[in-house]
Amino acid sequence: MNRKVSYGIALVLVMLGAVLGVSQLQGQQSSEYSADVVAALGGEPPTGFARALEVRPFKFPEDHGAHPEYQTEWWYNTGNLATAEGRRFGIHFTIFRRAVAPTLPERSSEWATNQVYFADFAVADIESNRFIFHERFARGAAGLAGTITDSRKGFAVWIEDWAITGLDPQGQSFHLRAQQGEIALDLVVRQTKAPTLQGDQGLSIKNREPGNASYYYSLTRNQAQGTITVGGETYDVSGYTWLDHEFSTSVLGKDAVGWDWFSIQLDNQRELMLFNIRLKDGGVEPSSHGTLIEADGSSRQLHLSDYTLESTGTWKSPKTGAVYPSGWKLTINTSTGPILLEGTPLIVDQELNTSTAYWEGATRFVGTDNGIPVSGYGYVELTGYNRASTSGGTSDR
Repeated sequence: MNRKVSYGIALVLVMLGAVLGVSQLQGQQSSEYSADVVAALGGEPPTGFARALEVRPFKFPEDHGAHPEYQTEWWYNTGNLATAEGRRFGIHFTIFRRAVAPTLPERSSEWATNQVYFADFAVADIESNRFIFHERFARGAAGLAGTITDSRKGFAVWIEDWAITGLDPQGQSFHLRAQQGEIALDLVVRQTKAPTLQGDQGLSIKNREPGNASYYYSLTRNQAQGTITVGGETYDVSGYTWLDHEFSTSVLGKDAVGWDWFSIQLDNQRELMLFNIRLKDGGVEPSSHGTLIEADGSSRQLHLSDYTLESTGTWKSPKTGAVYPSGWKLTINTSTGPILLEGTPLIVDQELNTSTAYWEGATRFVGTDNGIPVSGYGYVELTGYNRASTSGGTSDR
C-alpha cells in the first residue's frame, strides 16, 4: 500500500545483501517468511535522507523517475485483466529502491553503489485457482538495476530484464515486462486519467509525528493490452492496471502493527483508494485515509470518518499460519450519496511468501453508488497478520 506502505517488505534481507556484497537473489519461493514489514517501516528515521514534511510540487514526467534523496521508493503495479473469452488474471509487479546509505561509497568500482533494488512479480490465474510469484534482488550498479529519466521516453526502472519503461516523453504510456519460471508479463499500459495526488496534494501522512509520511501519487485507471504467460501457455489480455509511485524515508508510528489497503476500479468510471493502519490496541491510526476519484479525473480526500471497513470472513495460510481477513464490506460517505461495496477475493490464497509474507490479491467488488448498482475489480493488500501477539492477526508459528 501505501506502501504504499509495502516498501520495506524485504528490508532486513536487502540490508544484509548490501553489506555482504550479494548482487542478487532471484526466483525464490520460500516456505518461511523472515522479514518483518511493519518493523522495517517503523523506528527512528535514519539521518542524511530527506523526509516527507510538507506539500511539494509534482512535475510530470520527471516525478515518474527516482528520488534518491529519500531512502525508499517503489513503483507498484497491480491489474485485473482478461482474455476475449473471459478468462481472468490478476497481476502484481512492483520494483522497490532502497538506499542503504545517503551517499555513494568512496571507491571507483562500477559495483560501488548505495542503492539496492528488489522486486515482486505475481500472477493469479483465476480459472485454475493458481497463484505464482517470484522475487529478485540486485545492486543498483553495473547495469543490474536502476532508473533513468530520458527526454525521449520519460523514464525507466529495471531490475535485470524486469522493467517498467516509459514509451513517450510525457510519461503517459508504459511497457511492463517481467518473466521468470512459468509466468511472464508483457503489457503496454496507457493513462486514461491524470495522476491523482494522494493525501494532501500528494503528501500522504501515516502518523502524527512529523515526517512519518510519504509523497504518493497514483495512476488509477490505465488501459492495458498485451500478453500473460502461465504454465507455457500465452494469453492475449486486456483490462486495467493501477500504478502507485511512492517515496519517503519514514512512515509508520511505533504503535502500528500492519495495514489493510484497497484500490478499486468501478464500472461507473470512479476509483477508490483507502487504507487503515492497524494499531496495537486494536484501533485504527487516525491518519488513515483514502481518495475518491471521479470519472473526469478530479478527486477528493477521504478521512477516516468518511468510510468504514468490515471484514466478513477469514482465511488461514497453510504456509505461515497467518489468519487474514477474506471478504470485506466498505461504506464510503460522499457528497453524492453513499457507496456500499462488498469485496470477494478471486482466489483465497494470494499470499506472497518470499522474503516476507503478505497478502496481495485480485478482488471483485459489487454494490451500489447512491443506490445505483455498480461493480468492479481491484486489489487488496494485507500486512502484519503474520506477527504473533498482535491485535491485527494471529499465528501459531
